[in-house]
Amino acid sequence: AEALPEIQRLIFEGEPIKAHKLFGRKLMGYPVEQMKYQSLANLHLFFPETDEVSGYKRWLDLNTGITGVSYTVNNVTYKREVISSEPDQVILVRFTASKAGSISFRAQLRGCRNIAHSNYGTDYFTMDGVDQDGLMINGKSADYLGIEGKLRYKTQLKAIPEGGKMQVAEDILIIENADAVTLCLVAATNFVNYKDVSADQEERVAAYLDKIKGRSHEEMFSAAVKDYQKYFDRAYLNLPESDNSYLPTDKRIAANAENPDPSLASLCYNFARYVLISSSRPGTQPANLQGIWNEDMNPAWDSKYTTNINTEMNYWPAGSGNLWECMEPLQTMVSELRDQGTQVAKEHYGASGWVFHQNTDLWRVAAPMDGPCWGTFTVGGAWLCNQLYDHYLFTQDRDYLEEIYPLLEGAVRFFLDYLVEDPEGKWLVTNPSTSPENPPKGPGYEYFFDEVTGFYYFTTICYGSSIDIQILSDLFANFMEMGATLGQDPILLGRAKEARERLSPPKIGKDGTLQEWAEDMEQLEDKHRHFSHLYGLYPGNVISA
Repeated sequence: AEALPEIQRLIFEGEPIKAHKLFGRKLMGYPVEQMKYQSLANLHLFFPETDEVSGYKRWLDLNTGITGVSYTVNNVTYKREVISSEPDQVILVRFTASKAGSISFRAQLRGCRNIAHSNYGTDYFTMDGVDQDGLMINGKSADYLGIEGKLRYKTQLKAIPEGGKMQVAEDILIIENADAVTLCLVAATNFVNYKDVSADQEERVAAYLDKIKGRSHEEMFSAAVKDYQKYFDRAYLNLPESDNSYLPTDKRIAANAENPDPSLASLCYNFARYVLISSSRPGTQPANLQGIWNEDMNPAWDSKYTTNINTEMNYWPAGSGNLWECMEPLQTMVSELRDQGTQVAKEHYGASGWVFHQNTDLWRVAAPMDGPCWGTFTVGGAWLCNQLYDHYLFTQDRDYLEEIYPLLEGAVRFFLDYLVEDPEGKWLVTNPSTSPENPPKGPGYEYFFDEVTGFYYFTTICYGSSIDIQILSDLFANFMEMGATLGQDPILLGRAKEARERLSPPKIGKDGTLQEWAEDMEQLEDKHRHFSHLYGLYPGNVISA
């Protein structure tokens, strides 16, 4: 916090690169990166070689949550269906064929390792057979940036053939001439919460397998579908169809530009609900950058929780899709972020309350991450608080409102301390600030070699970005509304009202568009992909149509 006044002075006086470098040295979290969300294992299936495959189809049934493929070889039609069952905590893979005795394959569970870190490793995972009907992997998470990997995990496969022969040869499962086969995959780690990794992954896996013992595939598939439809059938959106509506999805999207297909929008709405139902249930982690479907050990953006828009976007279908339970993991994460966020507010900014920036991981890191271009987004926690309040507007659940009140209160207290007067002494602004990932084009902004990231880059550091001010306008308004509803501290509500009235207002730039920054600047990247200053229009409630 001792460096903060100098950083603010440099920004106000038009020396953003010097401010960027000082922020990088003094205010970044350490290490400057977070732990990666990684893949547990890959299930490889090897089928007999064949000369020709015809009639290949692949699908996802949004009404049931079942995905599948079918194809024909030598006049035999093969079908494979997959579903993930929340009630039984099992992934089911069902193989059938149009002719008895036609299903033969080898299966292997293969562990995953981050070869970007090393071509070799010790104790990452072991692969073994289980009796004569299964496979398993035991492993640990990778060490990274001097931080020991603390997760221990196990995944186990159990095969249930109908007819034919089955055997296990070391770590290979062999099925020959079966009529049908069901594969059951279960997995667990030792993770309890961000402070506790004392669970026994082997006990958890054994319990999951014991629960499905003796169950038929019909029963397990039915339970999974029934559970999924409990959420999916709550809402529907039907829009007019066109000739394109029955094309394969890739061709349908391509054709939409020339021949509008309104029902494509309803497909997107339904797919969004499927994704959220399938990746964010009470007691789980929230949906991250890749949902839960990350297949890489060195994933894009570490497959974390990026909160300068991505995490929030994941949850936009929750209210309109009547998926209130799916918000629970997000609420839990925000509550947990307040832990380190309170320390960061004090140590980095000399402020009360709590703050969270643009990225976090399983361990609920709240400090600025990745570099000053991204880490200066101090309103990540405030945006998530606004999203939690939006959820209340759908549910009108007073008990829920009381649960989230301390979260918004802490965020408000931080910004009451953090906001400073602009150079003219008229408005309140954030400093430092950023408009996510978009570099301004103005005095003092140019490409330079950044010692934090180690490559030639730009800075996005500024003061009073439009998205910051819009998010805080919502935060203070939401806090005032909930405080009045709950009869909370009138003095603090009054301070929030006063601060909101002094927030820098939206401005129109010389080109006739809404300014993205407090100063009237262009953008250094002319085709930048973010539209952060339109937060106030959507999902925010600052600019009306």
